[in-house]
Amino acid sequence: MLETYPDWHVNSEKLTLNVPSVAVTKEYFNPKRYVRFSRANIYLRDLYQCQYCTDAFDFKDLSIDHVIPRARGGKTSWENCVTSCKGCNTRKADKLQKPVRKPFKPDYWGLASAWRNSPVEIKDPKWEQYLGLKAKVA
Repeated sequence: MLETYPDWHVNSEKLTLNVPSVAVTKEYFNPKRYVRFSRANIYLRDLYQCQYCTDAFDFKDLSIDHVIPRARGGKTSWENCVTSCKGCNTRKADKLQKPVRKPFKPDYWGLASAWRNSPVEIKDPKWEQYLGLKAKVA
């Protein structure tokens, strides 16, 4: 345990312990060979930017758009889904429209780099020195 939360404790009958904030392991971290398809990873790949109007948005103001709509046989995959603001997604509906950047399947290191350069909220300021990024403290 490297750091603990100053005001968070767990109790047993005879013992009170601080809850760890930062811990270290001796085991090697082996990154996965593939990146899981998820909403958060698509937003991260596209840098939280609408692929039609190119404006940047918060997580809650974005949606996933199928470049080739599902109604026209489009699949839900890395190569067919892009980040879209809700307005552009509604306007596009089931029409074909070319996004600003062609969708692609990212690798682990590409997403890790995008994550490091994106604004991330962290719960404890002690984490900053271990994560190596500039963060907004929640």
